[in-house]
Amino acid sequence: MPKSIPISVRLSDDDVAFLAGYEVQGARTPSDKMREILKAAREREEGVQDVAACEDLLRSMVRPAERGLRQLQRETGIRSDLVMKLYERLPEMLAELIASAPGPEQGEQDLVKFEAALSAELFSVIEEIFDLGLTTPSRTYDPALMDKRLEPILEVARLLDQRRAARD
Repeated sequence: MPKSIPISVRLSDDDVAFLAGYEVQGARTPSDKMREILKAAREREEGVQDVAACEDLLRSMVRPAERGLRQLQRETGIRSDLVMKLYERLPEMLAELIASAPGPEQGEQDLVKFEAALSAELFSVIEEIFDLGLTTPSRTYDPALMDKRLEPILEVARLLDQRRAARD
């Protein structure tokens, strides 16, 4: 284990209150929490090369907003499967985009593989969002949202289908 060097810092009352309320899995003491904060800052600065670690970092960044949203949904009694799906899937996709991106030392095949992985994720999310349009009313805050948003996309899909049929 690397040598630990004690340091002393002065914090405002607001920062101390934040640190006391800051939740990090496995970190209980202020020192543990500060180490986790530094670790996260280092990962952001240096770039996370591991997809799982990057996803964890992104999820930790969106967790406060998601938690507040879930609380509001419980209080209001309305829910959006669309919004919750985005909280679930976007960190996965962004982690892949960030941590799996080929570097300058890699080649054309790596680019093709990277694009294939990203497109698989993206089209999977698109399918899941289209599934939300199967029910009426849709499972969104605005019950008519999916009908309004899907119509132009369906028109594009019809045009693409016609173009594909003409090529065959």
